[in-house]
Amino acid sequence: MDTMQPIKKRRLEDKIGSDGSIVAASTQFKGTISGIESLCIAGQVEGDVKSDRLVWIQSGGNIKGDINSRHVIIEGKLIGNIMGAEHVEIRAEAQATGNIQTHKIAMAEGSFFKGEIHMPRKVDKPSHFVEKRQT
Repeated sequence: MDTMQPIKKRRLEDKIGSDGSIVAASTQFKGTISGIESLCIAGQVEGDVKSDRLVWIQSGGNIKGDINSRHVIIEGKLIGNIMGAEHVEIRAEAQATGNIQTHKIAMAEGSFFKGEIHMPRKVDKPSHFVEKRQT
């Protein structure tokens, strides 16, 4: 009998995978970046970023623009909004200014955030009841 339990993956990048494109630390990019794979930002990006998987602003990375991605990790700096996210992590030493729309969010102690967080609620099933009336 195998008693080995599968290892529970806690970090977002372990669950999603971080393979994809990289904007290197020495790179400055102006314009829109869009793709279906994950995107790691270690350099400077001025413009909107869209990914179907993960956008990861690494320590020292900087985005001035909006992010539209299912998963977002911020270790560097973001000035812009995050839209359409399922899960956002703002890690220690990260700086984020803008509004966030997500289903789940985690913020580490030591991080900085200025903006609004919008978390759509799951649609509750309607509850049915019979009102008891007095006659």
